[in-house]
Amino acid sequence: MSSTTRVSDLPDTYRKALKTWRPVILYFANEHCPACEWAGPVFREIAEPYRLRANIYMLNTSQSPRHPLVTGTPTVLFYKDGRLVKKLKGIGSEETLEADFARHIGRTKAPVVVQKPRHDLPWLRRTLSRLCTITRAHRRVI
Repeated sequence: MSSTTRVSDLPDTYRKALKTWRPVILYFANEHCPACEWAGPVFREIAEPYRLRANIYMLNTSQSPRHPLVTGTPTVLFYKDGRLVKKLKGIGSEETLEADFARHIGRTKAPVVVQKPRHDLPWLRRTLSRLCTITRAHRRVI
């Protein structure tokens, strides 16, 4: 991240959004900005294939808390592991934005989670050995 801005200096909403293993993309726009009217649909179209591999947020600057790195709109901030890796003032062309998404998100995979075994074989064997069929149960009663 920038040397002047630390994660601890950000508002709570941004700090919570950045606490993830997935890449985070923050897109800042304003409804009164002519460039944002053109850039919004382009950003959505390019971001759609990456929505399962990254957390992508489209934020309205008049409704969201102020981010210290956003001085104008549209602005795109790419974060990875809670650190700023790229800042775009404007989105550039479709090709350059697509290249930035591919470069910063790439082939992100979820961390491997060790799962406990689904079947407890000793418990199953004990349960099956104690199980009585109807005919065996009837013999025991008599």
